[in-house]
Amino acid sequence: MSDLATLFAGLVRHHVATPICPLPNPGVGITWIWAANGVYKRGVSSELDLMIPVGISWPAPGLASLLPHVRYKQWPQRLPGALLSPLLEDARQAATGDTILRPIEKQYFFVWRDGVRVVAPRGQDASAVHLRYTMPQSGPVLLDLHSHHGMDAYFSATDDRDDVGLSVSAVIGKIYTRPTIRCRLNVYGNRWNIPARLVFDELGPFEDGGTDASTHD
Repeated sequence: MSDLATLFAGLVRHHVATPICPLPNPGVGITWIWAANGVYKRGVSSELDLMIPVGISWPAPGLASLLPHVRYKQWPQRLPGALLSPLLEDARQAATGDTILRPIEKQYFFVWRDGVRVVAPRGQDASAVHLRYTMPQSGPVLLDLHSHHGMDAYFSATDDRDDVGLSVSAVIGKIYTRPTIRCRLNVYGNRWNIPARLVFDELGPFEDGGTDASTHD
């Protein structure tokens, strides 16, 4: 077996979820899990442990049912929702124009720096419909979030192209009238929308945008 094949074999595992052992010990890489309620894909890195359903499975007696999960190595609980209110107020101030101000999108990251912090990259190239930015230079990223100002909270085709690794993403929309947030887990090419309360301990000024199945793949 080549060195590359050996490395790949060590990063991809398979597991059958039983009541005695529904999940294996987390190991860096991907684990495909056959459960009573479908096939799940679990991605683990040095900072994140995410699991999402990716397909149906043939019903077999004796298997355990599973649920999607998000776990942080540095922060063993949900993210503090108290950080969402000041983030919303900052997003409402994001605008461009000399005489007539126009709302623009803005990018934020929840990072670990001896606690959970929210940072906004400097020098963002943003408009009402696009956003370019640099990643934070320090601190593991726990979640990335961007604003959609007056539009709905939804993940675009550009987001789908970007979210190909292992990450937790959120988008906020209707920030001036009815602030809404939507969250999803990205596991190496597959994505799954989840209730925002699985990520945050409270939603503050936001309503949950739901888990529209049309964006799951």
